[in-house]
Amino acid sequence: MSMRAFAQTAVDYGGPFITVQGRGKRRQKRYLSLFPCSSLEIAYGLDIDSFLNSFRMASRRGLPDEVISDNGGNFVGANRELKELVQQLHIRKIQVSTANQAIKWHFNPPYAPHFGGVHETMIKAAKQEVYAILGNADVTDEELHTAFVGAEALINSRPLTYQSSNPKDETPLTPITS
Repeated sequence: MSMRAFAQTAVDYGGPFITVQGRGKRRQKRYLSLFPCSSLEIAYGLDIDSFLNSFRMASRRGLPDEVISDNGGNFVGANRELKELVQQLHIRKIQVSTANQAIKWHFNPPYAPHFGGVHETMIKAAKQEVYAILGNADVTDEELHTAFVGAEALINSRPLTYQSSNPKDETPLTPITS
């Protein structure tokens, strides 16, 4: 089992967040794709391709070895597509460059959100932060992304270790400092 940071993660969706597109103010639904201790990404839909794009963006700290998620259709489909991709890539050069993409995916039981306690709590906190930043404003995709980055920084500043009230003690470890 890998000991590198972010080798094991979870993923969950939050939203929708409504963004405006252009002068006509056409509205689109966007979703928060949360990878605990790593990142918040925009998913431009609930389809498999949108999830895979947000997954690739979140993997800028390295692809995880294991992922935990609920049984959402986009997650199950993405797991299937990633497995098929790894099986289809038999060209030597591609095999070498994608050898680390054999990701183990674990699904929580259906209708059991309590199995994802930590990331369910984090998705709630992330949504509260984004709503606090945006309020009821009409925002563009770029502004929504900026709000996600702000919420990500706040969530990743939470302590992972015991935080003492003694000012002489060490600063606690946070996902940002890990």
